Amino acid sequence: MTVRQSGKWRGQRKVSKRGSGAVRRALYMAAVHSLTQEDSAFRAYYQHLVERGLAKMSALMAVMRKMLGVAYRLLRSGGPYDPTKVWAAPQPPPKEAAAGA
Repeated sequence: MTVRQSGKWRGQRKVSKRGSGAVRRALYMAAVHSLTQEDSAFRAYYQHLVERGLAKMSALMAVMRKMLGVAYRLLRSGGPYDPTKVWAAPQPPPKEAAAGA
């Protein structure tokens, strides 16, 4: 992301074109494809961000960044992929605890 600003004036933010274009394209296509998968943890993360009010393209960029972080972590650790570590939706409190309070 690049931000252009001067004093009180603030321009629009945009995705910078630094780094490998091939990697950016691959991440973009992977993120878009992950949104079409019903059981994707990345899709759940994207929907959470959009529900919070983030613009759809910004949420997609957040998914791309999350994918990059997950890929880096998997390469470093060599461990298996665990979708619950990508995004586990917050669980509502149990009904027993809510009724007892």
